[in-house]
Amino acid sequence: MDRIFTALGLMSGTSMDGIDASIIKSDGHSKFDNVLDKYWEFDISLHKKLIHLRNEIVTKDKLIEFSDELKILERELTIFHSEIVNEIISKYTENIDLIGFHGQTIFHDPINRISKQLGDGRLLSQLTKKEVVYNFRKNDILNGGQGAPLTPIFHNLLANNIFNNFKDSFSNILNIGGISNITKTVMHKDESKNKIEAFDIGPGNCLID
Repeated sequence: MDRIFTALGLMSGTSMDGIDASIIKSDGHSKFDNVLDKYWEFDISLHKKLIHLRNEIVTKDKLIEFSDELKILERELTIFHSEIVNEIISKYTENIDLIGFHGQTIFHDPINRISKQLGDGRLLSQLTKKEVVYNFRKNDILNGGQGAPLTPIFHNLLANNIFNNFKDSFSNILNIGGISNITKTVMHKDESKNKIEAFDIGPGNCLID
């Protein structure tokens, strides 16, 4: 039997309004239980700083030009995340095995294999005394992906749970984050032939912000 992990996920992504936190229990394959979903809004100062840098950094060269400001803001953002984590830990009675830390997207150019997220995983681990998994997007982009490696895995888990009795079928799941992406899951009676394909299809909630 696969081990069930309790994970706390932190997500802001391309959104500039705040942070979503979720606690889930899962074996990473087929079992999933949602424990907590909560939202923390950015204060006005942090919101303005994020908007300012996002608007200024429109090319990869700008990442270098504004590197000092990015480091300062990354620390402030990470501390804000740590305060959220420690608040949750103080109220949640069970042990949290790990933290999934996405960070704040400040520049995204998958065609040229560049995606910059603000968030210091090592500092977050020090401040929360928890193991932190982070920097998901970089490896995905370097291997030809578009920077959202976890979404299709989760969508595949959902599809297999929902359509468990409908093998030899397929599903499309649309994720409207800051950028919209879609996951196509093909399910066969022979599970070794199952296939997942995922890709961005255009703007999402970033137009609303």
